[in-house]
Amino acid sequence: RNTTFFAITRPSDISIVLKIMPVNVETQKALMGVVENLGTAKFGLGESETVGVQDIINDNSDNPSYVLLDARSDEERNVSMIAGAITKDDFLVNPDKYKDSTVVCYCTVGYISGACTLELRNQGHLNVKNMGDGALLGYTLHKTSAGVSKPLVKADGSATNDVHTFMDDLAPLAGEGMVGKSFADPPAVLEAANAAIKEKLGV
Repeated sequence: RNTTFFAITRPSDISIVLKIMPVNVETQKALMGVVENLGTAKFGLGESETVGVQDIINDNSDNPSYVLLDARSDEERNVSMIAGAITKDDFLVNPDKYKDSTVVCYCTVGYISGACTLELRNQGHLNVKNMGDGALLGYTLHKTSAGVSKPLVKADGSATNDVHTFMDDLAPLAGEGMVGKSFADPPAVLEAANAAIKEKLGV
């Protein structure tokens, strides 16, 4: 297989060129490059406020240590989610229900969920953490690398390899066999998200 190059155009008109090699470790590195370029570090979430993808995957399904919170939009969740995940609205209706659990927010790569994590922690919910390692795309990359062909679920609970990747250029980072969906205008969506984050969090 040939090495592939592609660019991600952001609202700031900065193009990030990612070099994707046909080995999963290089794909993971490229994914983490996207996370860094988006500026997720500005949320100040250290290791103690972050849970790795492998920890999520290894969690005991019969007695899980983590409650996953999908911080994405309805459009994204309608494509697929991690099985058993709740929404931010679900959490806020009754946060006491989850007070004895570690709630782990996730989004496409961990940026929007990083903002969600900080917002909820600022409200006193210190049991809320962010998913690291490239968040949902890191999760699907790990799962497909382990031979799981349909690691997510649709609204009806059926397994699927469809995943919302925010923009088409991120689809190759989701893992072998995953089918990416995207927003019609990703830069506009990201710009609106950044404006909302700045209004809510001042960052």
